Amino acid sequence: MTAPVWSGVVTMTPDRYAAFARLAGAWLEEFRCCPLGLGEDSGREQRAVYIVVNADGVACYCGRTRPTRPLRRGAAVARVRRHTTEARSKREEWAKYWVLPLQPDTPDEFVDWLERTVQARLGLPRHNRRWRRA
Repeated sequence: MTAPVWSGVVTMTPDRYAAFARLAGAWLEEFRCCPLGLGEDSGREQRAVYIVVNADGVACYCGRTRPTRPLRRGAAVARVRRHTTEARSKREEWAKYWVLPLQPDTPDEFVDWLERTVQARLGLPRHNRRWRRA
């Protein structure tokens, strides 16, 4: 029997979210301990780390957003919608997402560090070879 593809992936819980929020420290703009449906607006954050889960609540993706121009709606929901528009497999697998909204002046380096740290703690790969550009 072969190992499952997502053997390191864990279930997202309010306690895990709280731990990630503590990692964000003073850069956290707002504590949001409930997941949102893929169609739900995430607020008005400009910078964030977001964690996507499947229907069972198992983390399947973690990304970050730090747009160079202001957006009218939340940057996290814009990024999640772009992912699901571009890939049918994501539309089929992804069910909800959690958002760690960060202060607008959060340094790029910190946003990147937080994304990598959350990915590591959830056992998620940093890069998906299927989508990596040459």
